[in-house]
Amino acid sequence: MVDLEINSEETIREDEKRSLCCKIKCATPFCRMDMFSIIKQSIYAEDTNPITRYFQIGRQVGSCGPEMIWKIYEAIRISDQKEASVFLFEKKIADKLHKPRRKETVSEILRKEVQHLERIKHPRILNIIHPLEECGNSLAFASEPIFASLANCLGTHDRLPVPVIQELKDYKFIFYEIQCGILQITEALSYLHSTEQLVHRNVCPQSIVITTRGTWKLTGLGFSEKIREGKESTACHPWSTKFPKMAQPDLNYIAPEIQTCKTCSYFSDMFSLGILICTIYTGGSAVIDAGYNGQQYLKQLDQLTQRFGDIAHQMPLLLVEPVEKMINKDIRYRPTAQLFSLIKFFNEPVVCTLQLLDTLEQKDPFHRAEVHCQLAQVLPDIPKKILYRNVFPILCLECSMADSVTSALIPFIAMIDNASKDEYCGHILTVFRDVINMPKPVQATVNILNRLDIILNKSPIEEIRSEIIPLVFNCLESTSIQAQEAALNAIGMVKEYLDDSFMKMLVLPRAKALFYKATNVRVKINALSCIDHVLDSLDKMTILDEVLPLLTESQCQDASIVITIVGIYKHLLSDRKFGLTHNLIATKVMPPLIPQTVNPGLTMEQFSALMEVLREMLEQIDRERRNKMKQESGSPPTQRGSLNMQNGKSKDDKSASLGKSFLSVDGAVPTGIQKSRTVPSSPNLSGKLLDEKQMSVIDTSEQQRKFSLIPPVGATPGISLIADESPCSDRPRRPSTQSLGQYSFPEFDRRGSKNSLFGMGDAMKGGQRRASFQALGESVMQFFSSK
Repeated sequence: MVDLEINSEETIREDEKRSLCCKIKCATPFCRMDMFSIIKQSIYAEDTNPITRYFQIGRQVGSCGPEMIWKIYEAIRISDQKEASVFLFEKKIADKLHKPRRKETVSEILRKEVQHLERIKHPRILNIIHPLEECGNSLAFASEPIFASLANCLGTHDRLPVPVIQELKDYKFIFYEIQCGILQITEALSYLHSTEQLVHRNVCPQSIVITTRGTWKLTGLGFSEKIREGKESTACHPWSTKFPKMAQPDLNYIAPEIQTCKTCSYFSDMFSLGILICTIYTGGSAVIDAGYNGQQYLKQLDQLTQRFGDIAHQMPLLLVEPVEKMINKDIRYRPTAQLFSLIKFFNEPVVCTLQLLDTLEQKDPFHRAEVHCQLAQVLPDIPKKILYRNVFPILCLECSMADSVTSALIPFIAMIDNASKDEYCGHILTVFRDVINMPKPVQATVNILNRLDIILNKSPIEEIRSEIIPLVFNCLESTSIQAQEAALNAIGMVKEYLDDSFMKMLVLPRAKALFYKATNVRVKINALSCIDHVLDSLDKMTILDEVLPLLTESQCQDASIVITIVGIYKHLLSDRKFGLTHNLIATKVMPPLIPQTVNPGLTMEQFSALMEVLREMLEQIDRERRNKMKQESGSPPTQRGSLNMQNGKSKDDKSASLGKSFLSVDGAVPTGIQKSRTVPSSPNLSGKLLDEKQMSVIDTSEQQRKFSLIPPVGATPGISLIADESPCSDRPRRPSTQSLGQYSFPEFDRRGSKNSLFGMGDAMKGGQRRASFQALGESVMQFFSSK
């Protein structure tokens, strides 16, 4: 307690001293220290750029601009926590320029650049999200998130912290990146030339930045010149040693007419773009390396054609000729930016689609949906590097918006299909989970359920049970027919992840309820299909009590519904465990099915399917009944014929009808000859007489003798034998078989067919010749003569 009192007394004394010092105009050291801290804070406040009030600035990731004087930092906007980049110019960089006027010139060029960027809004030009802020020692502005400058990616690491971040140090371009990047800068120049009437004058790697999405953006407009309307060029200053290097364009990319004629035009930018393309394909080595020397520039300009020939093999063939024209010293050979963007090199589906994606935010919902469909088609051809860096962030943004999520899910699910399980779990799953749980149109949910097989193949089991299955069952309760239909179809895909009790207690009742209350045929069909899918998970009593009454009591006459019910019956007939006995088939199942055989709405295939199931049911009834009767009687069942419902007779009936012949010639049964009523006019009775006993077995009834050659007993023969010398010989008569000469059957394939000529297929075996009409006539006449 004593120590605390002493300390408090000392503190009071010091406060009194300080107040006394202030009264005597800061004569003591205490007040001088306080004043120094105040001055220090005010100086520090002047040195701190005001942009720090709006952004949290992180690490430096790149540099750009003339002499790489802009430093690029990662940043987060405080107001909405969105990612951004802050460009910072420290004025001390220009301190080596001893003349104050030169220092200010650099700042003026940078201010002019930011002013142009704020005014010009184009998807290929750097987008400013916060205007220029200036303090005593720096200039700063904020833009969309930037990965680095093109110069950084090509190996120029000036004004970057040491060590250089590994991602930038190891960065390598792939073909599509360069192809799209060149086209994007060309489109930026086309806009500047045609709309803004500006000549950029400094198209080089330091004036191009690459966003975190991989888009190339044009910046560095501090040296741009306006071309007046009606003019093709304008005067400009050439590169000179009289001005600081950071206050001039890069000499290695300046067009010849600027340096020699002090004029520039739109074609000057095309020359610079051609040199830039050469630098890209040579890995950062400039085709012209003047070393900040105007005379050296002119010498290398004369050797440009030869140097281009040395590097042309490193460029794509379709790009060689256009670039050769672009770097021609004669501007008449150079193409315009618009014409260059139309060359065949850029006319690829992947490139065109990626270009459309970059401008997606400016399109209406209809055109955005078209781009989404086009993206889904080319997505398998997009390299993974571009897919996850360029495309995926855009799709995530599109899926987060209610007006575009329906169409954006098409390429999003296609991306899931092309991803490996590791890629899906590492990049896509988190975003997809948010899409599932967010409020969205019904059609978006339907799109997910229609491609559920893709998602199930990639998702972990716990994710399926926690996210996918609840989505399916929520859609079963939806009032939308589309959602119900999609959910019913999805049941068959998720059933392997559900317990049997779950299927019995939740899935079956919902499917039945949907079938009863639905008025749409498709919903009824899908409800029945869902029931078909869950049959294997149900016990026998549940099937007999819950499923069978639904099927037998259905009064639907629509052919599609009938065939779906038939399919369920076929499933039930496939295994005894379902409990469909022959008694149930005969009394419950077949009675409502048989009238459907005359349903006029059935197609031939549907009718065949129905008849097949009915035959299978009859076979089961027949089999079960015979087995039961055998068990009851204790004797073997009677041999049963096979059911052939397509023909009116069984095979046994056909064979019996063929055996009812009464006349045999050479062991054959010529049933077809009985219809002949022509006999020879002069019969030869040398043939073998038929045995009378053999003829006694013939039935004498008139019905059986209708087509017989034998006259009825005690009656006049039905066939008149007229001699040639008869009085009736002048009557025209039909030629006899004898008058036609000896008849022989032509040789033809005799394979025992029952429909062969005269029905004697079985008689002619081993090449045996059939009986001719003459032999038949002789036999008949011999029989009559014996009478």
